[in-house]
Amino acid sequence: MMKLFLLCLLYIQVFSSPRDTVAQQHTTGYVNITEADTSAGILILVNKGHKLPEGYRPGDLVPIEEAYNRAAMNLLRKEAARAFANMCSRAAKDSITLWNRSAYRSDTVQQELFENAVRRSGLKNAEQFSARPGHSEHQTGLTTDINSVHYSFGNTPEAAWLKEHAHRFGYIERYPPGKEKITGYKYEPWHYRYVGKKAATYIYQHKITLEEYHEIIRNQTRKTPR
Repeated sequence: MMKLFLLCLLYIQVFSSPRDTVAQQHTTGYVNITEADTSAGILILVNKGHKLPEGYRPGDLVPIEEAYNRAAMNLLRKEAARAFANMCSRAAKDSITLWNRSAYRSDTVQQELFENAVRRSGLKNAEQFSARPGHSEHQTGLTTDINSVHYSFGNTPEAAWLKEHAHRFGYIERYPPGKEKITGYKYEPWHYRYVGKKAATYIYQHKITLEEYHEIIRNQTRKTPR
């Protein structure tokens, strides 16, 4: 009798409990998370350890020039959009065609993308190439995926041009090869982030990431006498 009671109880727990969604199952996972410093402007750091405030949306988003856009997600912050257009225009003079494939995304859209990635690839693999909502650089309005989101893009003349020239327009290759342990993501030759010419040039010349750049700035600030 007791055995039958226990089996019934187990049945009730398993089949009467609501099934969690992907989002409910994976609302946590990153550790030591701090809120991203939105006062840092174009140098804001957003990654697995720095999360944007819920519902964050930059107030100066503008559409990318039509000549350099082929996507519905076509918004960038005003300064970044202007720099992107200048970069694409200069590339065209070198017979290089660049366009936006995906720019600003809300945290709601990012949640959908992350959930789809988890369903397709499993959580462990998904977290190597997809950000959780609030942790995506696209939400800053400073990031654009250029031309393609296939790794073969890294072998194209367009990718080579970007590697050599993007910093002159304030953009950096955000997830370079060999830096996965620092950035938290796989190499993405299409993912470019606007940080301004000064920071971009420093990052390019020293072959570092935005995380490493922030660490250098923090160390310099600590050493500065008051």
